[in-house]
Amino acid sequence: STPLYSSAASDVYKRQILKVSLIMPTINVTDELELFLESLKEQTYKDFELIAVDQNKDDKAYKILEKYENDFEIKYMKSDRKGLSLNRNRGLLVMDGSIAGFPDDDCEYQPDTLEKVVKFFKENEDKRIYSCRTLERGKDYGTGIMAEQNVKLTKGNIEKTVKSITFFVNYTYEDIVLFDENLGVGSVFGSGEETDYVLTLLHKGYKGEYFADDIIFHPAKKGNYDDLDRAYKYALGYGALVKKEVLGRKNFLYYFKFLKRIFRSIAGIILTKNRKYHKTVLKGRIEGFNKYK
Repeated sequence: STPLYSSAASDVYKRQILKVSLIMPTINVTDELELFLESLKEQTYKDFELIAVDQNKDDKAYKILEKYENDFEIKYMKSDRKGLSLNRNRGLLVMDGSIAGFPDDDCEYQPDTLEKVVKFFKENEDKRIYSCRTLERGKDYGTGIMAEQNVKLTKGNIEKTVKSITFFVNYTYEDIVLFDENLGVGSVFGSGEETDYVLTLLHKGYKGEYFADDIIFHPAKKGNYDDLDRAYKYALGYGALVKKEVLGRKNFLYYFKFLKRIFRSIAGIILTKNRKYHKTVLKGRIEGFNKYK
């Protein structure tokens, strides 16, 4: 089950209202990190902190971050353990803000991204989740297919309305929910952590909205039929997510989603030349469902 940080009431109230905490694990840092930091420097809303959880063995990320220490607040943490969910949790436990966001080290905010997030929560006190769209800069596509109209977040549309970099959670006066450390890059089940996280919030009664015209830029990750290891780990994560959602939370819609993907993999094996890829994905989804506990 997803762990919960059960803070004392005093700790909850110590969090600064409408301050944004951006929790960013970083590994194998590239030039894109500097692009993201430049986008933070340009934010029109200034009450935010960046919590950088550095999984690199060297100090390259630290040296890049150090250049921005006078531009905005940075908390730097060195982590000796790899894992996206694990290190996001480390960041969540030290955040000072009441709004949490989860940028990648290669994404890029628009200047008014944080301003729009805070404005939404100010004007919608009954809402706890804001999400938007991601596209590759200069392109009309991004990683995965996302909804093209504004919609309320539901348990049935999360896969088209939430990516890890696009959602923000308002934890004002609320206990902080942590990521399932069994899910996500660097763990046994290598995907599904953000979908599971938002589903957990929805099951707890949180409400939210998705805005198709608000964009966070991110390089589009195209499918690579030759990278069977990555395909297998991602498929494991999806199978695990489905088991958790169907058996743990009785959301049987995900069972039908699962069957649809199983049939799609079988069709890929029969009808395409990428049989090895589709066999790997099929195996991963079934094993992920069977092995998750």
